[in-house]
Amino acid sequence: MTNEQARLQFIERMGQQAANDGLTRSAGQIWAALLLSDEMMSSAELAELLQITKGSISTNVRTLETLHIVERRFKPGDRQDYYAIQENPYTALVEGQIRRFDNANKIVAEALDGVRGGSAQVKLTELARFYQLYQQSAVGLLAAMKADPEPGSS
Repeated sequence: MTNEQARLQFIERMGQQAANDGLTRSAGQIWAALLLSDEMMSSAELAELLQITKGSISTNVRTLETLHIVERRFKPGDRQDYYAIQENPYTALVEGQIRRFDNANKIVAEALDGVRGGSAQVKLTELARFYQLYQQSAVGLLAAMKADPEPGSS
């Protein structure tokens, strides 16, 4: 397999994985393309490489920005938007998960305070335990990531 074939296969497979994870296929492909790029890429460059519209690029980049994976950059004198992988994106991704688990824990705790009834109470208790354990594992993962920084970070 050539380098170009391996790159295109990675981009396609990341698109499939993103779709399996609840993102769009395009979001995964953008993520992969930016991972493989040594330079920031413009919307036009991404659209040409991935054969998707600039509108789709814009929509999916906003999702990736919200997840703190991708950041928007600018070149002086150039009106185009450029994109690159954010510094320490995986740490930011886990921190976002922890924030979402905090919120989920609060929602379930409020429901446990107000909802009465045998099976509902049991199901809510199980859900609370799930979120608490998942959050604990994410906190542990974050601590490990911060103790042993990503290769290439300083």
